[in-house]
Amino acid sequence: MKCSALLSSILLICLSSVGAQPITVTPKPRGLIVETLANQKPDESGIVVSREVILPEFEKGVFYRPFTKLGGSGGDIARGNRVEAVAFDSLANLEAYKPSKTRKQHTHVQEGQFVLLQLSDGRYLALLPMTSEKAYGSFFVSDGKLTLKSGNHGTNAINGDIPLICWSYGSSPYAATQAVWDQVFQSDYVAAEPRSSKQYPEEPYGYLGWCSWEHYKTKISEKVITDAFHTIEKSGAPIRWLMVDDGYLDQEKRKLLSFGVDPKKFPNGWEPIAALKDDSKIKWMGIWRNFGGYMGGVSPNHTMTDLEPHLVEMKDPRKLLPNNTAEASKEFYDKMVSDTKENGFDFIKVDFHFKTFEHYLGTADPVGAMRQNNEALENATRAMGIPLLNCIAQPNVNSLQTKFSALTRSSPDYNQKSKDKNKCNTYQSFANHLWMGQTVWGDLDMFHTHDERDVKPMAIARAVSGGPVYISDEPSKIVPEVLAPFAYQDGKLLRAAAPATLLPESFFVHPFRDDVVFRVVAPVKGKVAAIALFNFTESGKALQSSFTAQDYRHAGELLQPNSGEWATPEEGILVYDRETRSVVDLGEQFSTEIANFDAKLFLLYPKTKGWAVIGRSDKYLPAAAVDIQNASDSQITFTLKESGPLMIWSEKGAPEMEGTSFKPLGDGLYFADLPIRSGAKEITVRR
Repeated sequence: MKCSALLSSILLICLSSVGAQPITVTPKPRGLIVETLANQKPDESGIVVSREVILPEFEKGVFYRPFTKLGGSGGDIARGNRVEAVAFDSLANLEAYKPSKTRKQHTHVQEGQFVLLQLSDGRYLALLPMTSEKAYGSFFVSDGKLTLKSGNHGTNAINGDIPLICWSYGSSPYAATQAVWDQVFQSDYVAAEPRSSKQYPEEPYGYLGWCSWEHYKTKISEKVITDAFHTIEKSGAPIRWLMVDDGYLDQEKRKLLSFGVDPKKFPNGWEPIAALKDDSKIKWMGIWRNFGGYMGGVSPNHTMTDLEPHLVEMKDPRKLLPNNTAEASKEFYDKMVSDTKENGFDFIKVDFHFKTFEHYLGTADPVGAMRQNNEALENATRAMGIPLLNCIAQPNVNSLQTKFSALTRSSPDYNQKSKDKNKCNTYQSFANHLWMGQTVWGDLDMFHTHDERDVKPMAIARAVSGGPVYISDEPSKIVPEVLAPFAYQDGKLLRAAAPATLLPESFFVHPFRDDVVFRVVAPVKGKVAAIALFNFTESGKALQSSFTAQDYRHAGELLQPNSGEWATPEEGILVYDRETRSVVDLGEQFSTEIANFDAKLFLLYPKTKGWAVIGRSDKYLPAAAVDIQNASDSQITFTLKESGPLMIWSEKGAPEMEGTSFKPLGDGLYFADLPIRSGAKEITVRR
């Protein structure tokens, strides 16, 4: 039998299709299990392989599941944005999982797509069910056992090698997860590439934006979008891009007729709206697309005659989709993306990836069809220079095929009316960034600036996330003051250097049912760590939380390429609280109290020659505004990317700067009220 060649450090096992022997996770540092099939016919569910997975002893675990049922209503829902982390201490405990009030509808703990275990020796073990162009694998839990099931979810027989599962051990959750993904990238079974090989789409996602969805839903029109342009431009908020979401398409009964517009809503097409773009105001315009055309695929009554040879009926003959050939997928997505570009759109959000997979279920080869479609979409957007945001695309049948795209939604939609939903979304995003952050940046979705109830924790979450920041307020209700700390005058975001994720213990908690603060970390420029603390407990209690130098060190492990955790700075670490504009030496531990449904954000700075340049004190991530050139005992030279209020810490006396006076704030912290001006400013401070 033949197996793919991998690095010699990986344990590669090829199993024959005879029998149903368990997969035993060995002590080897890494393992990849491959099954060789000979004309294997899928069962009625489209599964060709089912294997028990024998785990080593562990103390705690977290199971990433895409929940699939709406509580007692029994209806299927789109799973692709709903991969959640569920903590457990035994497989029996996981199988018996009962959701808390906040997650009351989230009862399903099957179809797991990633598992992280904490072992008794302090190490971590990451396990990933694999996908390929032939089969898609998931974990299932029953009778106290973990089972891996893989198949094409269709009717065609499968021949040849299919990867089942890979695992890796590591000294931290981040090291173990990266080692698993290294095997994914090296395996040649999937198209995914590391995040470090991709460019974050700075235009537009490096700037503040606005999306039509949460306020207007599908009730949009030429007038609604035109009025939004004008009102946003007058709001005083530096919003630089606008996304037209669902509600414009040429469709009938939720099936696509063409990639054009509803003539009643948009009688003049896109031309008058595209003409509203202005390089100095709203410069970029994006559009929402559905991966399968629309919610029910393409209608048999569609008007796209050029696609007629390339579309085929699903099990439901009222739904058409590309016919599982490279040519058909290319024609379909080239048409989708070229229509986007030709009508003046600069970027694209493609939604309902996984729902499209569900349309293919029961046909000849759903997994193969999705591989063709994912590849065609990625190729089309790359070739036409249209940045792609994937949405409802978290399951591995999609996420392991992200070759060029650098952004994927990490949570369901924000919902202004549901505090519980937004709590779930926030925790879910940061938990997901552990695994999906290996190949993409996560998108936490929009929020509302005028929602006083939850604006602070929602804003802090997006500020630290490293991903896009955009809102969906009714344009006349936008509160510019809420957006100012995110960005410069031109709307350019101050971003983290890697996707923020949970600190180790927070993967293994129940963040709503238990009285516990969950903690998030992200690296920022200059070896600064951002730590955000969230109290979303259902008890309503204020809670204590703390962090140490070890938490600071973990921030370095999130960078790509990853050279390991940061060393503890020899001179120590300074903790900056932007809310109170104060500093304190970290020492052995820093502790604070977090009110219920609240969050706090701290920046941890390495001390260098008795200096720490805090940066733009009016921003959530002040350190992201600073590039330090050199430092000595007597002076420090750095560049502010945009001149503005400056905070600096000096251990050995008051700082001095030509033409500027510093105000002492206590504990070695000083403030200079520099005017806000566009353009970089080089600064030398002496003492």
